Amino acid sequence: MTNVLVVDDDHLVRKGFIGIMPWQKYGFTVAGEAGNGEKALELLKTTEVDLLITDLAMPVMSGLELMREVKDKYPRICMVVLTFHHDFALIQEALRLGAVDYITKIELEQEQLDGILSRIAGRIREVKGGNFAESEASLAENREAASGSSYSEEVRECIVHAVGYIREHYQTELLLPDVAQRVNMSRSYFSRCFKDIVGQTFHEYVRELRIEHAKTLLRQTNKPVQWISVQSGYPNEKYFFKVFRETTGYLPGEFRKKARDESGKGTFAKKL
Repeated sequence: MTNVLVVDDDHLVRKGFIGIMPWQKYGFTVAGEAGNGEKALELLKTTEVDLLITDLAMPVMSGLELMREVKDKYPRICMVVLTFHHDFALIQEALRLGAVDYITKIELEQEQLDGILSRIAGRIREVKGGNFAESEASLAENREAASGSSYSEEVRECIVHAVGYIREHYQTELLLPDVAQRVNMSRSYFSRCFKDIVGQTFHEYVRELRIEHAKTLLRQTNKPVQWISVQSGYPNEKYFFKVFRETTGYLPGEFRKKARDESGKGTFAKKL
């Protein structure tokens, strides 16, 4: 089991979040909870924790301050941000501090709970296997480079909103023109800004999210590949096979077999 510490100053939000998530289904168990960063650090002295999920805006000690302390004192602990708004600067800083993922309020409101924990489980596995997917780190390094570029804060916020929307809807059909329209940008300008700020093209980013989700489902479930294809945003199974093999070097069935054969050894995870 992956031991989780949940930190949020809003008691109802914290209890609600702990109560609704299907933790055990994805190998998680809540080992503790705290209302601010200082209390969280006290708990860490006596509690075995593998994953810290923290709000950012808290009294006494903010989430960012807590993350800095954890990164310094407990570098083996993975960190995930629980945020109720797409604040570009805060999310960027959290990712720069090593957060492997972030959870947004809208994801919880839309009850995408399985998708959230499945995604986080995959991120943690990649971190432990030495092959952390670089999409979020890329956003942080770039969401940093762009701050000195010609892009305005408004444009950068639009791209962060677009990233959030993609992360919430990558299991459904996603078209670049539609996402661009959602953030009130033209198709061509959105495409250029997205590449410059995120570090990947729109299609590369969507593909990475979908394939990482598919890999997690292949490892953790016995569901047929056709079902996994649909759940990963690829209703066309043949196209899913093509994209999956181009991305991983394996067909889905081959990936599942090898992942299970190598389970516990770590060598297969490092290859990918």
